Amino acid sequence: MRPQVVQRSTKPLSDDHQMVLKKLDDFEEVINNLDKPDTIMPTLKELGTFFKGEIWIHFAKEEDALFVEMAKFMPIEGGPIGVMLLEHEELRKANDEFQKGLEVYVRNPDDAKAAALIRQNGMNIIQMLRPHIDKEDNILYMMAEMHLDDTQTKNILKVYEEIEKRFQ
Repeated sequence: MRPQVVQRSTKPLSDDHQMVLKKLDDFEEVINNLDKPDTIMPTLKELGTFFKGEIWIHFAKEEDALFVEMAKFMPIEGGPIGVMLLEHEELRKANDEFQKGLEVYVRNPDDAKAAALIRQNGMNIIQMLRPHIDKEDNILYMMAEMHLDDTQTKNILKVYEEIEKRFQ
């Protein structure tokens, strides 16, 4: 009888990253065309929804599942997990400001302050998130897969499912 193969705990997160990177390309396109609201508004609204909800599901999976198990073999403070958590907080702050600008811009695309909030915070998100994803995919997740055992991996995948249900 063949042993059961357990899915890598980081695979769903890496898959999310591929989608996020595509969204960041769209985000950059929108930011560069804020002077054409009729053209970019549907995509901008969709990105606003994505950055208001879906991305936080991903962060919850990392923070409440993967990082919890990883903390059993590496320190949080002063290590790569701590860095990722700090970056998550910075991304949350930039997103809050982006959402404020978006709310006004949707009602009044001629509002220069709203466009500036979107532009500045959108670029901050893009410039933070791309290297953040690179560090997770190419360093942190590799470390996780080297150390996590099948029991931990199964637990992480179970918590992922619980998080998905919580956000539905």
